[in-house]
Amino acid sequence: MIVVALVVFYASRSLFQGLLLTLEHHIPCFLGALGAGSMGNSCVCRDDSGAEDNGTSQGRQTENSRTHIPEARGHPRDPVRPPRRGRGPHEPRRKKQNVDGLVLDTLAVIRTLVDNDQEPPYSMITLHEMAETDEGWLEVVQSLIRVIPLEDPLGPAVITLLLDECPLPTKDALQKLTEILNLSGAAACQDACHPAKHRNTTAVLGCLAEKLAGPASIGLLSPGILEYLLHSLNFQSHPTVMLFALIALEKFAQTSENKMTVSESCISDQLILLEKWTDNPDYLKRQVGFCAQWSLDNLFLKEGRQFTYEKVDLTNIRAMLNSNDVSEYLKISPHGLEARCDASSFESVRCTFCVDSGVWYYEVTVITSGVMQIGWATKDSKFLNH
Repeated sequence: MIVVALVVFYASRSLFQGLLLTLEHHIPCFLGALGAGSMGNSCVCRDDSGAEDNGTSQGRQTENSRTHIPEARGHPRDPVRPPRRGRGPHEPRRKKQNVDGLVLDTLAVIRTLVDNDQEPPYSMITLHEMAETDEGWLEVVQSLIRVIPLEDPLGPAVITLLLDECPLPTKDALQKLTEILNLSGAAACQDACHPAKHRNTTAVLGCLAEKLAGPASIGLLSPGILEYLLHSLNFQSHPTVMLFALIALEKFAQTSENKMTVSESCISDQLILLEKWTDNPDYLKRQVGFCAQWSLDNLFLKEGRQFTYEKVDLTNIRAMLNSNDVSEYLKISPHGLEARCDASSFESVRCTFCVDSGVWYYEVTVITSGVMQIGWATKDSKFLNH
């Protein structure tokens, strides 16, 4: 019995040990397969859950953005002024491919600004940002020449306004612009039936001449540009082109060396012919005549010519614009009854006659388009040309 019990005991122990070895061998594989299956399902569930949670989160963010922003804005958004977005320190500057569209947007919205404290339109801000590089500045200038329409009365003002607020161009940018425009006397005769390009070109040149007075202005007035401006004064040119070419020459003459260069070109002979338009019923030609006469009296003098203010008849004039009570850059006619401003600033003048009783009225002939104010002023009114 004892022997049988020992045999059974050792047999049972061997069987149990074999079973343990078998389980030790198969359990890891079983657990690995079970774990892999569980991990795979968990991953799928997490993916589904994550996608669902992410979608829900994005949906909530979108919903919040759709409902919160209009609450923050109490007025409809100006279509010309898209929402402004700040740039991070490492974010590249936003690129605007449609420069022409930005220029036209500025031209459309600029007439709605009535206060110096108003924020500039988004299109103007974007153009100024673009002009911070030479390439961007050249794109803006070429667009101004290309798209500003001739018939828009604020076209030249927008050209001046945009270029005045842009950074000063570098010497390389000016050189590149001269090469791109490739101006000459022959170029002045091209596209004569489409004067908008020439009007805008002469307006740009005048603005740059005033903005860069000094050595940069001397460098800009190349022989080709001088020839282009002088040829633009021919009677074959559109009166508006003639007008802005003459204004550009006036602004170049703010630098003494340029003044000598222009005077040596015998410009006074051309201006004497244009001076005859001072009383022309065509208001465009009348402006050309006014500027020609003013230039002959103040800038490009003609030897032997009597100054206009020395021979004008003032017999029947009892009140005129006061040449001693005027801001800096206003042009006044020799008879004191006409004033003109070709500067980018806001110039003013008072009359010589004071009204302090009775009933009075005044009559004014508006010769030019553009922005102007006409009315009553006290003797204590301050002229601020900004």
